[in-house]
Amino acid sequence: MALFFLGFSLGSALLTAISGLNQEANTRYQHSSALINNPVTHLIKPLTGKYYIDGNLWLALRQHGFINTQPVLRGRLKTNNGQTLAIQGVDTLLWLNRTQYQQSDANADKTPQRFSLSTLLVDSQFTKRLLTKADNPVSFSLQNGQQQPEIVLADDIGLWAITDIANADYLLEAKGQLSFIELSHVTEQQLTKIEQLIVGQAQLIEAEQQSFDVLSKAFFFNLTALAMLGYIVAAFLSFNAIKLTLTARQKLLEQMQLLGCIKLSIQLSLVIELIIVSICTALLGTLGGYVIANALVLDVNSTLVGLYQLDKALVINWQWSNVLLGFTLNISALAVILLAQAKQVAQKSQLMFYTLLVSTLVAVAGLLCYATNEYQALLLCFALLMLFILIVPKALSGLVSLPFVISNPLTQWLHADTRHHIKDLHIAIIAILVALGSAIGMQIMVKSFSHTLNAHLEKQLSADIYLRSDKLDNSLRQTLSNLPEVEKLSVYIESDGSVNNIPTNLASFGETSAHYQHISLTSGLAISEDNFTNKGCLANEQSKIKFGFSLNDITVFDQNSNTYTCRITGFFYDYGNPRILLLTLEERQKTSRLNRDFFGYSIRLKNSTSVAIFSERLINEFQQDSTKILPNKRFKEIANALFEDTFVVTKALNGFILAIALLSLCTSLLSLSVNQLKQLTILRNLGVTQQQLLFMKLLQTIGVVLFTALFAIPLGFALGFALLKFVMPIAFGWTIHFSLDLSSLLVTCLTLMGVSVLCAYLPIRKLTNLAAKGE
Repeated sequence: MALFFLGFSLGSALLTAISGLNQEANTRYQHSSALINNPVTHLIKPLTGKYYIDGNLWLALRQHGFINTQPVLRGRLKTNNGQTLAIQGVDTLLWLNRTQYQQSDANADKTPQRFSLSTLLVDSQFTKRLLTKADNPVSFSLQNGQQQPEIVLADDIGLWAITDIANADYLLEAKGQLSFIELSHVTEQQLTKIEQLIVGQAQLIEAEQQSFDVLSKAFFFNLTALAMLGYIVAAFLSFNAIKLTLTARQKLLEQMQLLGCIKLSIQLSLVIELIIVSICTALLGTLGGYVIANALVLDVNSTLVGLYQLDKALVINWQWSNVLLGFTLNISALAVILLAQAKQVAQKSQLMFYTLLVSTLVAVAGLLCYATNEYQALLLCFALLMLFILIVPKALSGLVSLPFVISNPLTQWLHADTRHHIKDLHIAIIAILVALGSAIGMQIMVKSFSHTLNAHLEKQLSADIYLRSDKLDNSLRQTLSNLPEVEKLSVYIESDGSVNNIPTNLASFGETSAHYQHISLTSGLAISEDNFTNKGCLANEQSKIKFGFSLNDITVFDQNSNTYTCRITGFFYDYGNPRILLLTLEERQKTSRLNRDFFGYSIRLKNSTSVAIFSERLINEFQQDSTKILPNKRFKEIANALFEDTFVVTKALNGFILAIALLSLCTSLLSLSVNQLKQLTILRNLGVTQQQLLFMKLLQTIGVVLFTALFAIPLGFALGFALLKFVMPIAFGWTIHFSLDLSSLLVTCLTLMGVSVLCAYLPIRKLTNLAAKGE
């Protein structure tokens, strides 16, 4: 029963961890920015392309009776040692009235207990960033000699330090501007009136319908699918455990029936026991999921902020709904497990096997031809898993049943023993097959994405130097372009907006098609002036694959009350971007009435020019900030690091799944100990040494694992193909080219075999020791 308990707990832990992260993302506005338990339903945000709204707008709302409005001002402060701190100004009186924070131990005997409007409450995780080695607070670089804020370290503040909004305005020199306004407890009539009051000055957005909510669905969908796979592997472990439990209790149940217990009462007691165990495993699994989610939340936040514009960092809280989720899954899995143990099912096992096999083959063929959405793509992966789950145990049983001419007595016994006990290892074999096949498939996907991304970045980030700037200086641009060392100078201008309510960016690199040669069209052709004639523009392949746009489609880019219309003349690769991206010429973007941001210059040097020397010249001769000059190599490192972070969670979940599979193997071998003890004792009495027994059993384990690995490799290839050709394009809109790393694949398989032998050694050693004692 302990193994059954462990299996369901581990499976529930993986699933509830991802479920918890997903729920926190969906309900991140259940607490306002002031950390009070006040659910935020709507946000008043700046017009698209703007960063602030006029503070008088909040005053106007208050004057019209809208009191459930919370103004928030956000910004960043830089310390004298180069560190940054994100701060947000809120109405701290609301927050302090609820005594929401506990002062950190780091402030003991150092900071007064009182709170003033100039206090800056910082999460204790940033202690090293804000204190010197002598435990003195660092100073902030404030441009106009503002008074340094009083830093108070506190627990559970989050990534944004909190101060009073008046103090934030003073420190950031915001001049009465706000970042956004949070709305709570507003009716439909009030929303209509608010829209009329803010028209042309700001925009009203539902808290759960922001760009992040639209863009991050595929990310959480894939994580949930992987966690569900982990639950299935763990369920195999519980299946083996409950099978052993029922077998061990068989005599006891028969005795209870002989003593007068009716069958219905016995069955009812077992059902009650399993329900209690399911509740306990759901509780334990949710606790494990809470721990796992907290361990992964920093990596998840990093990915969501970097790629999906997460506007509020996730904080993991205990959720009773996850206990209910775990309990429901455990009960469902138990029903399937008990159904599989029924005599009626066992009697028709052959018929069910061939029915499932044919159905799975039909499903795989149909989905390969017609899968068009995320659920169908995911179903294809599970159909491939089911196909191998059905085939591999049968193939292994058929292999060991083949008649071999063996002269060595010990080898004969080993062959007979394997044939006799192979069914007892089926569950462990399936668990290892699923775990290793999934790991290989994910490894192929990650490697293929990495290889494709590197090739993509090699061409797209082709400039030698990237000079960041928030303002276009035409004089500097002209001067740099005319330098004999410069081959080409491009810019990057971007406007935020939407197309058919899908988050979209409109960007430009220069005034002619020569500035777009680093962009790779999916057609393989070079970009020319024809791509921009007759209002032509280029769209990334996500717009075609995921959102259904076609060549020559007329797209309308919306930004506030302004629109920009263009005709799609080609699609280009744009890996890592979940949004639609449209490329147009610089002059057209400038002449439109769209708000736009300038990000900087990309400078391609002639081959004879040194990057280091030219960078020094930018600093000394053109007075450019050295921190804003990024060589090509550094820029690529930043881009690669960002995308590497996206697979940290995936690799962690893969590790958990492999660990569960190995545990399943170990427990399966332990379960054979009782049945094999008499056999090994007889062999010992016949003169077989303990070392020979140990060697034979380890050889048996290696053979079974090796056979499973031989099938896991084609399963991994099939899953990798499905992930690259169906899941990635459908979920993310990216075309990834298949790339195989044979050395990594070999290392993964050999590592699994080595760890499997180590997992098998303990039960086998225990078994041979018992046999030696029983002589």
